[in-house]
Amino acid sequence: MTTRKQDIQYAIREMLKKYTDCPPENILAGYNNHVELPPDNNYIIFSILNPFRYGTPRVEFGIDKDDKGYNTSYQTYRVEVQIDFYGNFAFDRANDIINISRTEFLCEFLKPYGIQPIACDDARNLTGVSGEREYVERWMVNLEIDYEDTVTDSQDSFNTVELNRYETEL
Repeated sequence: MTTRKQDIQYAIREMLKKYTDCPPENILAGYNNHVELPPDNNYIIFSILNPFRYGTPRVEFGIDKDDKGYNTSYQTYRVEVQIDFYGNFAFDRANDIINISRTEFLCEFLKPYGIQPIACDDARNLTGVSGEREYVERWMVNLEIDYEDTVTDSQDSFNTVELNRYETEL
């Protein structure tokens, strides 16, 4: 079983594999320990940041195939995905993601994963100096996506009723 965060990470990795020419083994999820960066500075790191819920949860009641009742709460969240592109192709790859984020391509691609793109900011140049005192080209974009989280709880239910009527005097 995977977590919702892992599902989102999988979808973002698949998006980056499809819409950039970065080698798949050089597309890394951020905030992982003991991950060595590729030596040629040709990689992408993406990180899930700042999820926040919006709207009121929607609750629905249902009955499963065994006539057991359940309630499901649906809550919509918006989350930022920070994507850092490194190396000689960083600028081009960042702009490719910005380009598709504003089209139906990305909406249709992410639909099976249960997430939808909302906005993508313009690329920012964060080129810096490495530990070897060499410039490393880095461009960053923030992609905002929406997703829904669900929680299901069992609920007592019944499917037959016995009604007893009693006559009373007024």
